Amino acid sequence: MTPPWPPPWSHCDVTTPDPCSGTPIGTHTKCLAHLAPADRAAYLAGLVPGADVNVRGTRITAALLRQLLDAVRLAGRRPCLGEVDFSHVDFPDGADFINVDFVGSDANFYLASFAGFACFNGSRFARGGVNFHDTTFSEAAFRGMVVNGTATFVGSRFSGDARIEHVTCRRVLALSNAKFGGQTRIDAAAARVMCHQTRWDAAASLTLRYADLDLTGAIISQPFAVSVSPFARPAESAWFRGRTPDVRVVSLASTDTTHVLLTDMDLRSCRFAGAVHLDLLRLEGSTRFDRPPTGVHWRHGVPRRWTRRRVLAEEHAWRALGQSPANPAAPTDREWKPGPHHTTHPARTPNPDDLAPLYRALRKGSEDVKNEPDAADFYYGEMEMRRRDPARPLGERVLLTLYWALSGYALRAVRALFWLILAMTGSFFALMLWGLPNADPEPRITGKQTAVGQDVRLTVDNPDPALTLGYGDRVTGKRAEKAQRVLFNSVIFRSSGQNLTTAGTYTEMGSRIAEPVLLGFALFALRGRIKR
Repeated sequence: MTPPWPPPWSHCDVTTPDPCSGTPIGTHTKCLAHLAPADRAAYLAGLVPGADVNVRGTRITAALLRQLLDAVRLAGRRPCLGEVDFSHVDFPDGADFINVDFVGSDANFYLASFAGFACFNGSRFARGGVNFHDTTFSEAAFRGMVVNGTATFVGSRFSGDARIEHVTCRRVLALSNAKFGGQTRIDAAAARVMCHQTRWDAAASLTLRYADLDLTGAIISQPFAVSVSPFARPAESAWFRGRTPDVRVVSLASTDTTHVLLTDMDLRSCRFAGAVHLDLLRLEGSTRFDRPPTGVHWRHGVPRRWTRRRVLAEEHAWRALGQSPANPAAPTDREWKPGPHHTTHPARTPNPDDLAPLYRALRKGSEDVKNEPDAADFYYGEMEMRRRDPARPLGERVLLTLYWALSGYALRAVRALFWLILAMTGSFFALMLWGLPNADPEPRITGKQTAVGQDVRLTVDNPDPALTLGYGDRVTGKRAEKAQRVLFNSVIFRSSGQNLTTAGTYTEMGSRIAEPVLLGFALFALRGRIKR
């Protein structure tokens, strides 16, 4: 990028053939590139390892950079620079910063331009960070770079391949608003990797350790894979003490995930609101979502126990807010984790109508890859959000509540079996106490005697089953066996053929409707958990 003209700093007095924006060296009026050979040699000879260098706005060729680095190199050792300012510098031949030590508090490459290959392999920023903000690269390599601070690539542009490999960054690896035009490989250990609105126009692979990865608004148009690096680096044990090497994706908000593959990621704190094509997001390996609170919790004297399932961080935030962003003063479910806007901007917390589509898309993605157990968890979350959504019709919410109470949306076999056993037990006692008659009624045949040779007309009368036994006589082994036979036939929609009282007939009808449904719920729940 061409520096502003005139630049807002003291600049070189060379004006032909083009004005020079380079910073003058010392008491001279010219920049390092335009110094007379004798003056340049004298300046370089006066540098020592760890010297501060300010060449802002200067055009530095590969030969000039080599002279500068040799001037701060001890015999047989690495070049060592102190505070450096390479902002607005034009590197027409690229730059070779291999194995260079930067011992100042910050190394500034803001708005620098690397027309050729830029290589920072093995470079170390021992006391601070490095700023590549809005820097332009053709091709670049940062293999083995170590940064004791923040490495900023915000707004940088990579027109060719970029290889940020085996990099250790103590604080933040900032890639927000950067543009990667060529194939990119990033292998880094960092406390945080920021990719806000980063543009990836070619295939990219991120292999990370210890990092919180933020992909908010990332523009991803080619295959994009994120995984956990298995290799430890020397500085990690001290810099990341107390942290696990897991990679935590903290946001996919407003990101098109069509081409995204996440392997062995921790998604417990990930925000999905606004993400596009979540059904195409590929999750492989040991992917972890958050869980509901464990144990039994009491609220208003009523015990509650949350069903174990995969839960999005947004649902945690919504429940912790009292399930009503419009009323932050409402009592909260304190067992749930509040979101980032819990106290400052409660209205930003997603509502059930925002969360249901997220669960639906994740469910579809799991179903497409035949991952039925995870799909079942996401379906449960979707149904919970529909049931809790006050914008839905009351009748729908009532039906969903019944569906939830009876079988956990046909996903909780134990709950469905409990109600099935309870229904069968109730039906069993209802039949034994009120449904079975004293005895099977015998048909009565009546008619009139006629003359010889005439037709005989007879009437067959089936009397209604009667129950006149006392309650003590109704509980017998024989009546229990008959009630049991009626029940088991009703579960599979069969009629037992047993004569029943009016109460028994209605009991059997109810059993033949309710019990097969509950049995089906239980079977569907078991199938969803064991199918792969």
